[in-house]
Amino acid sequence: MAFWELNHRPDTVALIDPSGRAHTYGALKDSADRVAERIHRSPVRDVGFILFSIRPEAVAVYLGALRSGGQVPLLLQPGINPSLLRTLIDIYAPGWIAADPGLSIHADYHLEHDWGSYVLFRRNASEGGISPHPECGLLLSTSGSTGSPKLVRLSYSALAHNAAAIAEYLGLRPDDRAISTLPLAYSFGMSVLNSHLEVGGSLTLTPHNVLTREFWGVALADDITSLSGVPSTFEMLRRAGLAERRLRRLRMLTQAGGRLSEALTRYFAALAVEHGWLFFVMYGQTEASPRISFVPPRRLSEKIGSIGIAIPGGRLTLDESSGELVYQGPNVMMGYAQSRYELAKPDECHGVLRTGDLAEQDGEGFFYLTGRLSRFVKLSGSRVNLDEVEVALGRILGGKVACVGREDRLVVVVPADVVFKDVELEGSLRDLFNIYAGSVRIHQIATLPEMTNGKIDYKALKALAES
Repeated sequence: MAFWELNHRPDTVALIDPSGRAHTYGALKDSADRVAERIHRSPVRDVGFILFSIRPEAVAVYLGALRSGGQVPLLLQPGINPSLLRTLIDIYAPGWIAADPGLSIHADYHLEHDWGSYVLFRRNASEGGISPHPECGLLLSTSGSTGSPKLVRLSYSALAHNAAAIAEYLGLRPDDRAISTLPLAYSFGMSVLNSHLEVGGSLTLTPHNVLTREFWGVALADDITSLSGVPSTFEMLRRAGLAERRLRRLRMLTQAGGRLSEALTRYFAALAVEHGWLFFVMYGQTEASPRISFVPPRRLSEKIGSIGIAIPGGRLTLDESSGELVYQGPNVMMGYAQSRYELAKPDECHGVLRTGDLAEQDGEGFFYLTGRLSRFVKLSGSRVNLDEVEVALGRILGGKVACVGREDRLVVVVPADVVFKDVELEGSLRDLFNIYAGSVRIHQIATLPEMTNGKIDYKALKALAES
């Protein structure tokens, strides 16, 4: 049974919205089916965009699209930059767009339905182009909140398998309740929702972050059982004094979205032992729907820094020639797409994902990441393509720049002949990519080092990222 089938007791709570109102599985299923009927008006498979805000109506649209079997949604952050949204619309020509009210929409669309707090736009033309492949059920951006036009194509089967695997290794139960500490359009946040729906659990939707009094008031009132987050979330949980919050039913902490520091791992591992919680350190990629591995809580204290072992149904190996970590499992994507035409492609990965990460394996089969092969970094849980950032900043500054980085740090290197102001550069990174000043270091040097072929010598710049 796939999580979107919602075949649980109809009177059981599935969602609690920001107003505190409970939405049962029966009500959510009815809402999702009404959405499915509304958006799937023809036998032609189509693409839709969901600007996935923390509203029960947005969740109903997401589930309705999956239940329709003919509508393939792309999940986007509700605050996506308007120019990036227009680019995505131009490339993929979605048949419909679901969003919060007030969105400045493309001229090719008209308002079709208004739920009050959420609206549905329909494309004026009857068709947007070639239909997605029949097995394709969901689209996600490769670069998290930046809205990269390069998309991950996930099959219905991959989504279902990963939700079931996560529920299995976490030991989720029908009485579990999570809270939305992560954006629902982000693959980790999406997987929290999916895995709880898988077992008949529930999710509290809140706009507040863990440093606010309001968040803890909601968490206490709703008797949450788990907290999930990226490394920056756990730093905030430490500052917020999680141990003193006295959440009566809290039993689980789950972390992914980048490497958690050794100090924070040890801190929360000890806290979990003290309070009888389970603390899961996990690793994944959007291309794996998104979870790949986890460290069993009972082994965490002796495996600090490890990404653990493969999830149920998956397998991890190392490429003998390069040391690259390779994952095999039923949750691997069908492939990428950079145009509407490519959405029609069949499965190109066949269950094998080359992660782009370098790794080592210890004698007990636990894996440790040692570096990256590709030009991506993770900033606050979102994967950022350094090449895309370089192109955008070069265009804005009118000169060539270089970007390097490491986990949770972006380093922008600017040659001396390019005139700029730090505040303007930081503003561009924030507006275009949702990258904030705390994650950015800016260096100006005489000239950018180049190799003999004229390309930037990133190895020569690596020390700036480590400093």
